[in-house]
Amino acid sequence: MSLPNITNHTIATGASVQLKVSVNSDTPDTILGLASNVSYQENYNLQDAVVIGILGPVSIDPQGYSCEITVGSFVPAKLKMDGDTYQSDITEAVLEKLPKRADIFATSKGKVFQSLEFFDKDSGTTLARFLGVVLSNQGMTVEGNTYAKANVQLRAVEKVI
Repeated sequence: MSLPNITNHTIATGASVQLKVSVNSDTPDTILGLASNVSYQENYNLQDAVVIGILGPVSIDPQGYSCEITVGSFVPAKLKMDGDTYQSDITEAVLEKLPKRADIFATSKGKVFQSLEFFDKDSGTTLARFLGVVLSNQGMTVEGNTYAKANVQLRAVEKVI
């Protein structure tokens, strides 16, 4: 039984999403490789307005905004040499763009990307784009006999798409 509105290609390849980052307006966007999963969560810090004698809130008001981006990335077995690529259009892994501890302490903030986007390479469309992206935290997970994966969390000033 086939699923409605889903082709075999869609099931096999999904949206073929890549991560693109821009450090500043003077440099072209870089496609980051080895990302295994990406997600984002926007939070509007809602506050219930409650009144005595009324069951439930009378209104729900936003009190602030935050946007968190999570990236899971395969850790390369070895770093590539200059000029090498991971795939035909990917020259850098996610981990190569992350700052070191010394960099953060020298500038008093994590590396700031002008923008980061989830880009569908098959359709040529941007699924989500974020501005003012800063590293929040990073770590690594290794489970049994599987690949090592980096866990990266970023925060953005805003999501524009």
